Amino acid sequence: MERRHYRPTYHASIPSGWCNDPNGMIYYNGKSHLYFQHYPYAAHWGTMHWGHFTTDDFIKWELQPVAIRPDQDYEVICGCCSGNAVEKDGRLYIMYTAAQPDRQRQCLAWSEDGGITFTKEPSNPILTAEMLSEQVSTRDFRDPKIIVRDGWYYCLAGTRIIDPALPQPSPRAYASNMSGANTADLVHHARLMINPSDPNGDVLGGMIDLGWGNLILFRSRDLYHWEFLGRCLYRQPGFSEHYYTLNGVYECPDIFTSNGKDVIISSPQNLPQMGNSYQNQHSVVYIPGKMNWETGRFTMDSINELDAGFDVYAPQCMTMPDGRIIMIAWKEMWDRTMPMTEDGWGGTYTLPREVEFKNGRLYQNPVREIKNYRQNKVEAGAMTLKDGSLQVKGVEGDIIELDVTFRPLDCRTLGVRFFKGTEHETVLTFNAEDSTVVFDRTNSGVPIYGVEVNTNTRTCDIDETDRIRFHIFLDQCSAEVFINDGRFAMTGNVFPDAEDTGVEFFCTGGSCEIESIVKYDIIVE
Repeated sequence: MERRHYRPTYHASIPSGWCNDPNGMIYYNGKSHLYFQHYPYAAHWGTMHWGHFTTDDFIKWELQPVAIRPDQDYEVICGCCSGNAVEKDGRLYIMYTAAQPDRQRQCLAWSEDGGITFTKEPSNPILTAEMLSEQVSTRDFRDPKIIVRDGWYYCLAGTRIIDPALPQPSPRAYASNMSGANTADLVHHARLMINPSDPNGDVLGGMIDLGWGNLILFRSRDLYHWEFLGRCLYRQPGFSEHYYTLNGVYECPDIFTSNGKDVIISSPQNLPQMGNSYQNQHSVVYIPGKMNWETGRFTMDSINELDAGFDVYAPQCMTMPDGRIIMIAWKEMWDRTMPMTEDGWGGTYTLPREVEFKNGRLYQNPVREIKNYRQNKVEAGAMTLKDGSLQVKGVEGDIIELDVTFRPLDCRTLGVRFFKGTEHETVLTFNAEDSTVVFDRTNSGVPIYGVEVNTNTRTCDIDETDRIRFHIFLDQCSAEVFINDGRFAMTGNVFPDAEDTGVEFFCTGGSCEIESIVKYDIIVE
């Protein structure tokens, strides 16, 4: 059988090379811009550039020329890493991290042609950890997110906080071998590799304190001169100690206000699993609460996993002229195999999501523009299923939108099998006994391997419910599942065969009612 080529049709993807974190998302000059971490020369992580997409509707993406390249001495080895964009006096500015293995600093560039080409500030780097506080790690200070508020430019960034009052994590050593497979692990965001034989080893020749992962806030009147306000995360009763003793960084932070609530989104590295949450090596959380814009201290209401699936990292948000907050994430996970790299490219992005905080949760739903690409509607419903499975004529495909609502009666499980063929299937199961949803890609096609013990199943705890709605988007090599009107989300890459296009509904241990089924082909021409 000829090997399938996994190219999504309605998700942003690069024609060649490598991409990861979204950067600089902004509505500017009449278009939505998505910049991104990019290595143009091979399908693996390398010295970072900024790639660039523009779009009019979040479904069709136009690839623009590379926006910035690592051509300065302060960008050698790691490159122009993650950051954000902001408009000032009609000009588009970007602030990004110039990362090297031993230090990370923030730089500024601007565009005079609508965001296509950029001029780097001659005085770069404009901001270093030494300019802020002795608590801020010089080696882990990255991913600036600029927010404009009340005449100030605020910047939220990820770092490690070195606090003499707190016990510090054991120093770790960079790998001494900078060739072959170790290179990406060494230089990506200056991440550390554990050296068990030398737990007190030095870093590029000098001992350092690592500090625990945290977020910091600082502000400026002009984007050039910055005032440090403080770290954001402090111990609060009722929260696990793991959130405060993170042996990594809260990467790629973002902050916005929705319905009067401040919401931080960030990607903590190496957050330990807690129950069914945080089963990936690296996670994404959203934290509703209240930001003190004078001190930087963030009072948390809760901490929640953003997406309980396999493949979401480094999400970034933008606000549209109509007030919608749009979020896009890298639809991959670090330290995993990526079958599409055999075709010379690696990395995809999620379907853009409209996010809103309400009813105690951050709701995520597909951007409404996707409705313009629906064709070939098939509709069914009002049927009872007992200890069995069924297929509905016309409900099939691998580039589809599928919306199904169940009402459990006395069943033990119910769910959907998709990307189903004679040998493969991906399974989404609701367990009525414990109100969990399991996304199972054990037998989905090409296996995916990673550093986790389990790379095949993910479990999402949901509220007790008398109805469960799965709103599913399939695009050849991925499934994005929005549960109960977007209250929960699960995303995963899968790599089935070309003929694996079947869809099947099932129920075990009793009966359920299928209230409605709606399927569309998504066709982007």
